[in-house]
Amino acid sequence: MRGNRVAAAGLVVVVSVALTACTDGPSSTMRTFDTPQALAEANRVAAEREGSVTVDVDLAAGGKGSCGVRTGDFAASCRISVAGAEEVSYVMVPDGIFVRIPQARASQPDRSWLRIDPDDPTNALARAMADVAVRVRDTADIRKALPEGARIVERTEESVSGRQTVRYTAHVAVDGRASVLELWVDDQDRPVKTEVSTPVEGGEPVLGVASYRDWGKPVEIAVPTPDQLVELPG
Repeated sequence: MRGNRVAAAGLVVVVSVALTACTDGPSSTMRTFDTPQALAEANRVAAEREGSVTVDVDLAAGGKGSCGVRTGDFAASCRISVAGAEEVSYVMVPDGIFVRIPQARASQPDRSWLRIDPDDPTNALARAMADVAVRVRDTADIRKALPEGARIVERTEESVSGRQTVRYTAHVAVDGRASVLELWVDDQDRPVKTEVSTPVEGGEPVLGVASYRDWGKPVEIAVPTPDQLVELPG
């Protein structure tokens, strides 16, 4: 009888340990983070170490495309389309945002680039075009996805395209609306994928998805020269 009681007690301990491991998150050698700040900082360090990344983005009505990003200063070269429209090229550097007019619409083929300002109070078109570009480019900066007030509510290990990752679920705010972010991070603290679900009043939630690839592979970011620029109509 005593042997049975000892065995039962041992089983309770084993089950208790197993349950604790399940609730505490991943138990393998994958590194995990408890706070959004620590996670974002680890992602920043990893991104700067790599130097560059290509991000494929689908922001639903907000735009769809691909950006080659230099992670030291988040300069980027992107191709983006909005609502199924023709794909447009953007170049973003710390001191400017440029958009290329589609060849068929350019009055001067050798002067097809516009410099646009997201804060231009006099030109709504420039602000709208720049806003699309910045939203897509900023998906490469996980610090923007985990702003102040974000809260990690779950961590679990998952395989993504054959790569072992830790999936973080966090509650965040997008344009003032409570949203859910899921972020998959590999064993080198690099983002693999993000999904952000944002509620829409009277409709289905909007899902924004970003996938990260070609870490460390050089990206070409060619800033237009002055003689390639044309003025944007007011």
